[in-house]
This record gives sequence, structure tokens and C-alpha cells, in this order.
Amino acid sequence: MSTIELRKMLLSSAAAIGAVTLAPGIAAAQTAPPAPAQTTAEDDGGPKLEDIVVTADRTGTEAVQVGSFRGAKIIDTPLTISVIPEQLLKSQQALNLFDALRNTPGVTSSQTNPSVYNNLSIRGIPVENRGNYRLNGSLPIVNNIDQPLEDKVRVEALKGASALYYGFTSPSGIVNLITKRPTKEPLLVVDVTGNDHGQVQGHIDASATAGILGVRANFVYGGVDNGIDRTRGYRSFQSGAFQLDPLEGLQINVDVEHIYKEVTEPTVWQGPITGTLMSVVPKIPALSTNAGSRGFLNRADETNLLGRIAYKITPAWTISAEGGLSYETRNRRFSTLQNFDPVTGYGNLNATAADGQLYRNRNLRGEIAGTFATGPIVHELLIGASKNLRRQYSPVAVAVVGTGAGAPRAACAALGLPVPVPTVAVPVPPASAYCRQNGYDPIALADIQFGGPSTYDPRRDTMISDAGLYAFDRAKFGGPNGDLISILIGVRKSYYKETAQALPSGTSLVVAPVKTFSDNPVSLSGGLVIKPVPWASAYGTYIEGLETTVGPPQTALNFGQNFPATKSKQYEGGFKIEPKKGLLFTGAYFNIDRGLAYVNTANLYVQDGRSVYKGVELSLSGDVTRDFSLYASALFLDAKQGKTADPTLIGKQVENTAKTQWSISGEYRLTPVLPGLAITAAAFHTGSRAINPSNSLFLPGYTLFDLGGSYTFSLAGREMTARVYAQNITDKRYFASTSSNFISYGVPASVKFSLSMKIF
Repeated sequence: MSTIELRKMLLSSAAAIGAVTLAPGIAAAQTAPPAPAQTTAEDDGGPKLEDIVVTADRTGTEAVQVGSFRGAKIIDTPLTISVIPEQLLKSQQALNLFDALRNTPGVTSSQTNPSVYNNLSIRGIPVENRGNYRLNGSLPIVNNIDQPLEDKVRVEALKGASALYYGFTSPSGIVNLITKRPTKEPLLVVDVTGNDHGQVQGHIDASATAGILGVRANFVYGGVDNGIDRTRGYRSFQSGAFQLDPLEGLQINVDVEHIYKEVTEPTVWQGPITGTLMSVVPKIPALSTNAGSRGFLNRADETNLLGRIAYKITPAWTISAEGGLSYETRNRRFSTLQNFDPVTGYGNLNATAADGQLYRNRNLRGEIAGTFATGPIVHELLIGASKNLRRQYSPVAVAVVGTGAGAPRAACAALGLPVPVPTVAVPVPPASAYCRQNGYDPIALADIQFGGPSTYDPRRDTMISDAGLYAFDRAKFGGPNGDLISILIGVRKSYYKETAQALPSGTSLVVAPVKTFSDNPVSLSGGLVIKPVPWASAYGTYIEGLETTVGPPQTALNFGQNFPATKSKQYEGGFKIEPKKGLLFTGAYFNIDRGLAYVNTANLYVQDGRSVYKGVELSLSGDVTRDFSLYASALFLDAKQGKTADPTLIGKQVENTAKTQWSISGEYRLTPVLPGLAITAAAFHTGSRAINPSNSLFLPGYTLFDLGGSYTFSLAGREMTARVYAQNITDKRYFASTSSNFISYGVPASVKFSLSMKIF
């Protein structure tokens, strides 16, 4: 990051925090404070807001911190929400978002190799990397780097459309990361983690509160090694969570994170685009196989900053404001084995470098939340305004200029490999496809050398402005607790605009912000929750979604082109049963209708037609007994393409959607035998998935099995915890990711370990 960019970032951050601190009532403020989740009777008989402490929710079954339901009990929410609590993250030694979210149904990896960062889909719909990932229910963080979990107390997935609260977002859902808060008593924990491939990392978690100020800090540093050939890397992470309580009813929170990761990105296979599409399932080599070079590095640097101020005006009303910034720069060496032949294993190894990628989110949100009664009906009202500015600069990728030995084709000949086979459909710069490599039995390559960054192109510098005014009302009445029936109504007025820094005009460029798309829609939502007893509820919802169209993949001919936003509709109905505190059983049926975008047979990314996703989702999570925790889930999905310009695609399965997915994970604490000892086991299944809209090939499904254990003991008066967790214990070979004709197999089996010492 340049000095100028760093200065701009710090000034922007200071301005955001200043706005949060000085103007708690502003109408255009960032992402959301707790909605009125639960009301109780005041001493004078009127309703009041009751705070719910989410950090005390060990099982992840009690409350949520995402969307307009922030602070609400899960059993009262009319949508599917999955929560992965800290206990599960620790027992499985989750290192990234996919490690965590594979415990919830419908989450798959898409396109890229999952060893670099997690490009995810939920219910077969891509999770947009700039708008659908949130920090503390609020700041949209840029997900082009592995998001750390060491400072997170839980991960939440709000399934389905969420535009009424978060603006233009993919109807796949919102992934929300909740940070650990400062502790009242001093805390210092030191962890050492690693795996059997040689990866070792260190982690420090420290916290203290003095008077009105609480601080919690996390630091991580270490190497990255997942067992894939010719890869290398390391990561570092620093975070701070600050809480200030200067007055009764007034609280100020500031969260800051800095993330850096440098790692080799393994080569991804890509089938033919034109002519005979791939119709034979490729063989899967050893999962450590990599057709690329150690020089294909992905370097990403991200800073996240979020500030929030909330003031409880009365026991029934709270006003709040938030402001934040997520800023990421990335240098990426992306490589594909293009026109891959599944029979011989040969393809054209194409590598490009895109240095200077820039992603920046700025957010403001202001809200007032409260509760009041109109006769026997109690209202929980939320009124707010938000504005999100998203900038993205994607430079033109430059071609490989050679290996360490010299010119590309000379290096290729020196390795005894044939020169590439020419293609028309896939844009291959003359110098970039430097050899014809074999994906099954690749020949080792020297580190690759790249030319410098490409010249700044203002046409590829784009901005999205997504502002909105919204209101939600939950009216509840009836029954002994006054919540037999809840009616939820929401409305949002959006002000959405996309601009580019330049557009072509004849043979020249118009270098000035030019509007490429805008819309000011009104979207509605409605829901009904029936709660006949405190431990069970049934619900139905209707939500209108607004979605920024995800851009073309890097290998498409029109990579970098922007597309208009689209609208979606979602219907969902379901039930939630809590047979005992800390154990939750849920079931839901959903129907989502959204725009269809895909790479066609001419290798052009197009917006064409509609797609419909129908399914049933089930889950059982929490403590079955005092010593046994269970997290089980299943998804049965029917995702079909609707009317398109290509009639051969109609009725076919949406790419990268599995009709069946399930997972089950359990931890048994052997307290009667040996206090502190626990064993963990898990299984994860994903059904077959199509690699493209034509459904020319379905990758076979797979089931993976994990096994682990932990032991907590005392050493020299200090609490120690040793953990070991083996992923894919049968060393199953499987395809992890697909979409747009890309195919990526999974990472090698791994045995993870950690040793933690709680110093105080």
C-alpha cells in the first residue's frame, strides 16, 4: 500500500469514527445496532427493551447478532439462521470460514481452490465477496483474503435474502463474524497451533478492563502449509476490541483488524469452452498435486475498522450510529490448466498477474430502536438509514514473461514439454501460456517471473453507492406471555448507483465518473410467527431482495465488465423447537427466484434469464446432555435454470448446486471417566454438482470423515488445553470446487494440533 493510500485510509477511518462519536443521530449511518429483540414490562407497566448477552450463548442456540434481528432469540426469528459457536470452532480447530460453515447445510466452495481464501456459495447462490460478509452484524468486510477466526466468538449464517436491512446483497445469505469482547477480569492466553505438513503458528489473546475502558487484543503469526506441492506462505493478524462505558446507558465500541496473507495459489483446471464440452469425469490425482509453480503467489492485505456508539435514551428506546471501513489490496497470480483433457490430463498452463487490485467499503448507519404498546399489541420498532460506498479496481492482468531460466517457450522446451495448443475461445496472451502441462503428473516448474503491474485503466475503476431508508415493526400479542402471534412488516427505499471512472467514447476515453446503472426501488418484507408455547414456533416470510450482480471470472473474455443489479423474491416457511435449553431443532422450506448470470459457450459472462431455488433445510444443534453436544444438518435442494436465450439450458440444474448435503458433528466430554477429556467426530457429505450451465458434466459427490480429541489439565497452576483434530481421515480424493467450467480438487488430509495455556 502506498503512503498516499495509507494516509487516505487513516483519514477516512478517522472521519468515520468521528461521525460515529459526534453524531449519534445522523440519518446516513453505517451497519446496524441491536434491534429490539425482546421486551419486558416496566415497573409502570409499559414495555422496555431487554439486553441479551450473546457472548454467554455457548451452544449457539439462543440469540443472533445479524440483520434486523440483532439481539433476538433464534426461536423468535422468521428465517433460517445457523450459528457456529466458539466451542465448535475450537473442537474442530477451524482455521477459515469454510471450516466453520461446513457445519451448516448448503455451503459449498466455488471456482477457486479453497486453500487461499473461501469463495463460497450458500444454497447454490454465490456469496458476494464485497457485501455479504459482515463484522459484528455491521461492517461489510472484503472477503478476498482468509478471514481470521482467532478473535471470533461465533460465526453466523443468515440464509436467504437480506436486502431490506443490508441493501443490495446476494440472496444466498449473510455471513456474520462476531468478535470477542473485553473481559472484566484480566485474561492472557497463549496458543501454538500446527499440522502434520509442517505448519506452525502462534496466537496471543489478551484482555483487561480498567474503570470505564475495556480492551481485548489478538495477535497471530506463522507459516502456512496445507500439504500441496510447490506452495509456500505465511500469515499475520492483529486485532483490537475497545469498549468504553463513560455514562450509564452510553456505550462506545471500536473494533480494528489488520490481516495479511501470502500464499501460493494452486492451479485450477478448466474444461473446454467451445466445441465438445468436457463430458468425462477427470481422474483425481493425489490431493497434494499442483500443476503450477511456487511463484503463483496471492498476496493480500486488509484493514477493517468499525466504530459504534449507542445510547439508551429511556428503558424503552435506544439510539445508535456506526461507521466503518474495510480496505484491501491484493496482488494475485492466477493460473489455470485451460482446455483440460480429462483423458490424457494435458492442458495449456496459463498464468497471469494482476497486481494492485483494490477493494474499499465505507459504511455509515444510524438507527433508533424502541418498543411501545397500542392496547394489547406490543410493537418493537426499528427505523434507520444506511449508506455503503464500494470501490473496486481490477487491473488488466499481465502475462507471464518467463521462468527463472528465460523466455517462456524456451523454458517450456527445456522441460521437454510441448508448446501450447492454440485456442480461440480462451484469451491467451502469446507469452502467457508458457507450456503444455499435465494435471495428473505435472513436471516441476521454476518460480515464475512476471512483468510489472499494468498501467492504470480508469475504465476498470468502479464505484457502487448503496443508500437506503428502512423501517421494521414487529407487533406481538396474545397468549400468556403476549407473544403468541408476531407480525413483522418491513419496508426499504433504496438509492442505488453504479459508476465507472471512465467509459469509451469513439476511439478515446471520457475520464470522469460516468453513471452506468441506477435504480431507486422500494422493497417489502412480511412475516408471521406463531409461538403457542415458549419452546416452539412456526413462521412464514416473504422478502423482496436486491442484488448486485457478481462480475465475470478472470478467464472470461469480458472480465471486468459491470452488469446491472437485479431483484429477487423469497418465500420461506418453517418451525423451530427448543425441547430443552441449549438444544434447538429447526426445519424450513424455501423458494428463491433470482436473475441468472453465467459464462456461455462463447466464454462471455452474460446476464440471461432467471433461476429458481427450492429446498428443505433441517438442523439439530446444541447440548443433548450435559456431556454431549451435537450439530447435525441436511439440505435437499432443487435449483433449476429458467427461461434463457439458450433454450438448451432451460430446466437444467444450476451449476455448483448439490441436490443433497448433510453434516453431523458431535463432541462427547468424558467427565465421569476423566474430567477435561473430550472426543470429537464429524462427517460431511456433498452430492454431485454440475460444472457449467450446460450440465455437460457432474462431479461426483463425496463424504469426508473427521476425528479428534482434547484434554484440559492443570500444569504449574495454569490451565492447559491440548487438542488434535484429523480432517479427512480416510484420505478421500474429492472435487472441492466448481463453476464456470472450473474444477478444483480438495486439500490433502491433515492432522491439526494445538496447545493452549491460560496464564491468567
